[in-house]
Amino acid sequence: MRKFIPNIIFTAILIAFVIQDHKEREALTPATDQLAPATYRGLLPAADCSGIDYTLTLNDSIAGADTLFALRMVYIEGDNNGGDITFDSRGRQQQFEFDTKRGYRIMPDDGDVATYLVIENDSTLQIVDSTLNRIDSPFSYQLVRINE
Repeated sequence: MRKFIPNIIFTAILIAFVIQDHKEREALTPATDQLAPATYRGLLPAADCSGIDYTLTLNDSIAGADTLFALRMVYIEGDNNGGDITFDSRGRQQQFEFDTKRGYRIMPDDGDVATYLVIENDSTLQIVDSTLNRIDSPFSYQLVRINE
């Protein structure tokens, strides 16, 4: 009997830690889920034109599963005649959590490189590099939630 008491105490402590960890993870989930579905927009810098009107629509997030996004990029005055060039892209979006950063990774179906967006607040996403650091630039890489 005495052999079982330490095992029972150890198991009870382990279960308490698992329950606490689960509660903490549940507390984080709603904040991320509240950001989707939604559409975000921003004017991003570009080397060859006046800027990129970037419109990203994130769909409902499902815990542990990839969902879909839609992206429209309008290169303002991007063609040789001063007209705009529009590119539409679709693909998978995936939520991530790393250290204190939470956000989305969007992966276009056309095989283009993934884009990472960190949640700044309940209405702003920040485009970051693949190491989740801000892009070193004096220009804005923020997308702001818009009402549809």
